[in-house]
Amino acid sequence: MNSKWLMSLLLVVSCGHAGAEWVKVSSNESSTFYMDTSISKKVGANVMIWVVRDHASVQYGESGPYLSSKDQIEVDCGGRRIRRIYSSDHPKHMGEGKFVHSEHGPMSWNDASRGTVVQRIVNIACAHG
Repeated sequence: MNSKWLMSLLLVVSCGHAGAEWVKVSSNESSTFYMDTSISKKVGANVMIWVVRDHASVQYGESGPYLSSKDQIEVDCGGRRIRRIYSSDHPKHMGEGKFVHSEHGPMSWNDASRGTVVQRIVNIACAHG
């Protein structure tokens, strides 16, 4: 029974953002940031979200070129901070195509400084979560 539950959980995590409803959060000269507002699962008092960083030009990493990055982020609404749980780089825009590189976290916490993309992500995630 536990293995069926684990396989179901892995399927949801790996495919859960495939039909994402991406909403533009912010942009600058190098990237546009989108957040999936349809997925906001609570983990304790925190909210889990997906963010896509769509790059304006090709980025080059250890594993090859990529045009976008997809991140699963944990948002601490009380502490006004975020940390990446998972990140993958993709050869096409909007996280499309088989990933060329991935990292599993959790990474360190980053504060939502005033006027930053991180602050906008925290505000939106916490309003919907």
